[in-house]
Amino acid sequence: MASSEVQHLVALIKTLTNPQLKELLRYEGLAVSGIKAVLQMRIIDYLERLAASEGNGARYDTLKRRIYESAIPGTLSFQSNPGFQAPPASQAAPSQSRPAPLGTSMASTSHIHGPIIFKDSPFFSILTNLTSVVECKVREQTRDSVELKVNLSPSIAADLQTDPTLRVMIYCAADSGLKQFTKSDIAFPHQVELKANLDEVKANLRGLKNRPGTTQPADVTNYIRKKPNYTNNIVMTYALTQKKFFVLVNLVRQHPVEELVGQLQTRKLISKEQVIREMENRAQDSDIVATSSVMSLKCPLSTLRIQVPCRSIICTHNQCFDASSFLELQKQAPTWTCPVCSKSTSFESLQVDQYVHEILRSTSSDVDQVVVEPNGEWSNPSQTDLAQPGGVTPASDDDELIEISEPGIPTPVVKREPIPSSIMLERTPAQSRETSTPSSAARFSSRKRPASQVIDLTGSDDEDDESPVPPVKRPALSFGIGGLPPPEPHHALARSPLQSRHYPPSQ
Repeated sequence: MASSEVQHLVALIKTLTNPQLKELLRYEGLAVSGIKAVLQMRIIDYLERLAASEGNGARYDTLKRRIYESAIPGTLSFQSNPGFQAPPASQAAPSQSRPAPLGTSMASTSHIHGPIIFKDSPFFSILTNLTSVVECKVREQTRDSVELKVNLSPSIAADLQTDPTLRVMIYCAADSGLKQFTKSDIAFPHQVELKANLDEVKANLRGLKNRPGTTQPADVTNYIRKKPNYTNNIVMTYALTQKKFFVLVNLVRQHPVEELVGQLQTRKLISKEQVIREMENRAQDSDIVATSSVMSLKCPLSTLRIQVPCRSIICTHNQCFDASSFLELQKQAPTWTCPVCSKSTSFESLQVDQYVHEILRSTSSDVDQVVVEPNGEWSNPSQTDLAQPGGVTPASDDDELIEISEPGIPTPVVKREPIPSSIMLERTPAQSRETSTPSSAARFSSRKRPASQVIDLTGSDDEDDESPVPPVKRPALSFGIGGLPPPEPHHALARSPLQSRHYPPSQ
């Protein structure tokens, strides 16, 4: 037998699933135990032994037909002419690929006739299909893989290299039984792995939990080679599925968020007159007590000041959200719910609110909210606040007090009461606010200030007397006002000039 034909049959065997390999082994009376790699080697070894034997030509031809029928269903029949000649390798196995990893099986490609229509998205526009639709069979307890081959035409390859908005994306949908009559949500199997040209594709294929339609198509543009007629291999491995899935590759045009915001600004607006008319109608409702309300100028999604205020036309509230922030969030997970009232919305129902837009233009960037009256009039709460009156700063615990007066207002004259001279004569630096013993007072006087340094400021009649007296200190004012304890002449550290003049010491 020709060695090229045997090698081609070996390549076909490596594309078969475990059930197909076991069926071949059972037909030939061989063991069917072991993992997939063992099954492959067992049937390949048996095929090579039949090809090397001269007397087993009929058995070899029968096994060859079975291999072709298993790899390409419908191509041959087991009851066909024994003189069958194998087709060329390029035509016999269009879905031929590299051997599948251990523990997985490469399912035979099943192309579904009839396109699958996906729900429209403002972020992507499908231009053309790059592959046909491939069926992912039910796999409740095992894993399986399907392969998609992407061959770019010269024109598409050139456009992908020059236009960044053109993207190659994988679309997948679950089988609901009405695929040809309804639009499908993008949904991938629960456990799925994508590889493009042996590179793992990192993409979020799960969406939000229990939220159908929150999954985006997988972008593989950066993983494929943009060369004309180059075969890009995309393999999707999945597991534990209880229903069928259908997958294909599309060439799409991506619409940036800035472009969508520009469309919102050019389409029909929610006019200012319409908003005021709706507010007045609600105010006239006898069942509703209309009062002023506070409207935030911050987006509830980004918590930043709104740039382009928009809301759905089906919403009854006046609170808006920023168009760019909302569309960026929907691009990541398209829930399409209002962030204010949680009602279902869509891109087509969004409109720019002219009333809120005028408020944003009329206020400074540091204003975060306004007060809206039931008749539609609004005001800035920061402008209605009254200024706090100025005054004297509160007194601190320090001894020194500073008096501050408003400019243009005369400073009030503070009346000062005269201090009794007896108190000033009896007060010395050695005395403290607490009663001290003679010994402690003497020690304090010797350390701090000698008695000879006390200066007399009482204005004595004797001009020649230069004996000093203690200076007036602020603590003495409090004692003078509140009163001092009786003087203790026996503990005094120094006598005043008057005492020395009127009461001379005894001889």
